[in-house]
Amino acid sequence: MLLDITDIEILFKKKCHCLGAAGTAAAVSLAGTAVSAVGMIQQGQAQASQANFQAGVARNNAIIAQQQATRARQQAAIDEQDFRRQQGDLMASRRALMGGGGVEAGAGSPLAVSSDFAGETELNALRIANMGEVEANRLQQEVMNQQAQAGLFGMQGRQAVTGSYYRAGGTLLSGIGKSMGGFKSPSASSTWTSAPGG
Repeated sequence: MLLDITDIEILFKKKCHCLGAAGTAAAVSLAGTAVSAVGMIQQGQAQASQANFQAGVARNNAIIAQQQATRARQQAAIDEQDFRRQQGDLMASRRALMGGGGVEAGAGSPLAVSSDFAGETELNALRIANMGEVEANRLQQEVMNQQAQAGLFGMQGRQAVTGSYYRAGGTLLSGIGKSMGGFKSPSASSTWTSAPGG
């Protein structure tokens, strides 16, 4: 049960009335303890809210990184297709020039040149695809990092709330103990006054 300021004032007035002047100090101490405990709980809830907000930001960043990774793969596929088409058009132009010049394209040096060109074209197309995949993998790593960060923030928020309840409980118990004058046994101070035969 959380106490608000009205509950604390009512508690204070009742304690002062019931206990008289001697109980006023104890009532003030209890009221202060209760206010402190409420403040601790509210602080923990505020920390949890902040952590939850940061977790939401991290989750959004993970979504954005995932979208960027998908887009990087798509763009690499488009770039690879464009490169292959451009190189195919260039190869067709070369064949037309060789044919127009009376060079037979299917044998000898022209065949070797065409084979080299085709091999270079394939190698460069695969490099384009690889670069896109490298970027997509980097972004996938960012997705995992952001998801882990969101999980960490969520855990911090839960711990802030739990910790605030423990601190508030400890403060309440300590304040109650102080307002009651402590829990010392009247004979505790005389137990070790002197050792027998000493």
